[in-house]
Amino acid sequence: MKRTLFTTGMIALLASSTTHAANVAVIASPPTLLDTLVLGLAVFATVTSLKVFDLVRGGLLSKSWQFFAGGFAALALAQLMRILNAMEIFNLPTFVVPAIVMIMIGLFIMGVIQTKKTLG
Repeated sequence: MKRTLFTTGMIALLASSTTHAANVAVIASPPTLLDTLVLGLAVFATVTSLKVFDLVRGGLLSKSWQFFAGGFAALALAQLMRILNAMEIFNLPTFVVPAIVMIMIGLFIMGVIQTKKTLG
């Protein structure tokens, strides 16, 4: 027991680094408020599209709704990362959020193509 406590304490001391408080005041700035609104709408759209996907499960449009749900989930992830980066909870490279947005656009395009293929 003593060895476990000593090992845990040494790891905690050696792995420690400086900490900084999150910048919570930035949440009240207009761009971050807009990001928060888009995050809420993206989560709502993800849940709604998953319910529609569940209703058409096995149908011809199920694949396209799966793409739409994935696109909205990617949008929610991008917005969450953008907010956490603005609050300085963690630092992201500048290409991460636009890359996730490109994935979202690709999923939406695939959903539209799949819907067009099904209905046309």
